[in-house]
Amino acid sequence: MICVLALLALATPMASASATETLQARTDATSGLITWTWQGDGVSLELAQLLPDQTRAFFLGRGFETEHADLIAAHCVFQAILRNNRPHTPIEVNLHDWSSQGPEGLIRPRPNWDWEATWARRQAPEAARIAFRWALFPGEHRFEPGDWLMGMILFDHPPGTPFDLTLRWRAAGELHEARLPDLRCAGEAGG
Repeated sequence: MICVLALLALATPMASASATETLQARTDATSGLITWTWQGDGVSLELAQLLPDQTRAFFLGRGFETEHADLIAAHCVFQAILRNNRPHTPIEVNLHDWSSQGPEGLIRPRPNWDWEATWARRQAPEAARIAFRWALFPGEHRFEPGDWLMGMILFDHPPGTPFDLTLRWRAAGELHEARLPDLRCAGEAGG
């Protein structure tokens, strides 16, 4: 199922107005998982729900103990692909600038550096910590024109939580913002 929602451009007063943005949602007929694809202002973002069991299995396979994999799987996890489609302008992304608004209030994504103290305190194996860093979407990154990256983005929402996501990025020194409404973390049984 594909539904298309045209959104008005949401830019901060510092940013120039952009063309109409689009947000598409498609549900996989087999798994019931939802993938959202957003495009606007020369940037695109794809967010695919990951089941808690998928997340748990992924990190167990990378050397985490069950309790550590369970801790990660208790979060809202998406596979993300972000692209800079601007022909001439780099963009800069810092996940601490993003925010989600759900029933628990305003929550920021948890980049890999936010987890370092947790893994040190829980004595997670070094190889597992390295795999974790490489699996997550980078906390900060500069995207040259045409660049793209993928990785997991974790939110401190429990599985199944609905929320709105606010993206922020910089291009040519200006702060840009877009709001993606009505996203949802995968629940235990799917979308």
